[in-house]
Amino acid sequence: MANITAIRNSDPIEIEPLTKRLGARLHGIDCRDVCDATWKAILDAFHNHHVIVFPDQDLTPDEHANFMERFGELDIHPQELSARTTLPLPENPKVELMVNKPGNYGPRAAAWHTDVTFRDEPVAVTSLYGVETPLACADTIWTSMRAVFDDLTDGMKKTLRCLNAVHATAFVMGDKGKAGQDSYDPTKEINPNKKNLQAQYREEVVHPIVHRHEAGYETLYVNPAFVHRIEGWSKEESKALLGWLYKRAALPNYNYRHRWAPRDLVAWDNRCTMHFGVNDYDEEDCRTLHRTTGAPFKVHPAV
Repeated sequence: MANITAIRNSDPIEIEPLTKRLGARLHGIDCRDVCDATWKAILDAFHNHHVIVFPDQDLTPDEHANFMERFGELDIHPQELSARTTLPLPENPKVELMVNKPGNYGPRAAAWHTDVTFRDEPVAVTSLYGVETPLACADTIWTSMRAVFDDLTDGMKKTLRCLNAVHATAFVMGDKGKAGQDSYDPTKEINPNKKNLQAQYREEVVHPIVHRHEAGYETLYVNPAFVHRIEGWSKEESKALLGWLYKRAALPNYNYRHRWAPRDLVAWDNRCTMHFGVNDYDEEDCRTLHRTTGAPFKVHPAV
């Protein structure tokens, strides 16, 4: 573990890398009381590890929101507009409730995706806070799209830098929402509960496939949930290249798998990761999380 002295009382922050390519656990931090020096260390860890875990945090919704607002302005996740998938907390509507209790089933994101890439300005940062978590299931997996890009050949990198991807909501594209799905129909009627989402995000959005992160590195910015095709390519051509990239991204050497514990706060960088919620829990395995999304950003091309 790397020790960084940053807290006002001189207790060290311990940064524990969780895998070689992705993820770090930060010890010695109380997210309710973070000084400027500590925040700099947190932000450095976030840019270096992309998924950061703060264990044993005792946070009210307001405290959760206040901490995450240091990354940028909080946003209402568009999924909340589709009704009954997530609920804004009465204490603070910037924090959403995700719960699998009967009558209020939260989203089971059992597919690789990056949050809300179908917007002109997607969100950079998402967080989840464990309120009630099952003992041995309902993990979340992240993969480093930065590392996937880093490991490509120079020729493939050069090709991808010149390409753009067309993003649309998974709700418009159908339940599976994968690149090249024949079921995609932008005129098709969708679930009435999702009318608000349909009205706001009906149009396709184009983003570069290779994004230059504010920290200076290049990373892939595609995901199988919201990318419909490569701009100027057919569905079949798009599916071949994107499917190959997604298969590489799913390899374990690019992944970090988090086993949830109560009071875990996990924040991740949507600009360089995808994530996957493992759907291996039942109704009796109660899972309650609080979520924030925010820090809208422009997707900058690498060239």
